[in-house]
Amino acid sequence: MLLAVDIGNSNICIGVLEGDEVCSTTRMVTRPRCTADEYTAELKFLLRRIGVDPTQAEGVIVCSVVPGLTRPLADACRRLSGKDAMLVSVRLDTGLTMDVDAPERVGQDRIADAAAAAAHYPLPCMTVDLGTATTYNVIGEGGVFLGGFIVPGVQTSLRAISAGTAQLPPIAPESPADLIGKNTVACLNNGAMFGTAAQLDGLADRVEKQLGKPLTVVATGGLAPYIMPCCRRDVKYDADLLFRGLALLYRKNQKSPL
Repeated sequence: MLLAVDIGNSNICIGVLEGDEVCSTTRMVTRPRCTADEYTAELKFLLRRIGVDPTQAEGVIVCSVVPGLTRPLADACRRLSGKDAMLVSVRLDTGLTMDVDAPERVGQDRIADAAAAAAHYPLPCMTVDLGTATTYNVIGEGGVFLGGFIVPGVQTSLRAISAGTAQLPPIAPESPADLIGKNTVACLNNGAMFGTAAQLDGLADRVEKQLGKPLTVVATGGLAPYIMPCCRRDVKYDADLLFRGLALLYRKNQKSPL
């Protein structure tokens, strides 16, 4: 059993894996000021609630886009499992060749997504992770990480437009009933859903044209099932792409110094 922790800007997601199979998941809100003691208590409660005994884990891997929380969460995992956490970085064997300006600055979540895509999908491939930020990774033939795109996430954009205007309300995104919105809420929702889909389609078309070969597109993240029906392209959905990437990185590097 592998315990995988993904520290995001909004949520911390925990996955329990056997091989590539995600057996169970749970999550907690990201709170940058929490201590290792507080995260230990919360993580212990959440794992107990899903019936997971962390002492049975053969290993732990932590992926983080919030540097200040990497060590507190790694410490919490060590206290509960007795294992030192492997920390994701480009220094690990990722199976990727990094063709970008500053490989050490590529987000750890992007590395995990790209590693999983290179291992499990036809290349070239573009991954789309719909989180607080929407991140696109382009992986060329031979597992070359070519870079990508980063744009504000759907909910981030909706919160920003509501906060910056007098009459546009906060909304929770949902699947559109029609293309053209007939009221303010529907206009906001449909603009976010179809706008993101058009962005995805447009970027994929341009990447495919530049690479000169058919492009596989893989989407992940909680909003992906809402966005995909709005797309014109064929988009594959992989809810566990990041966790599968973390499992792959752990297997490749479990004998390496942490």
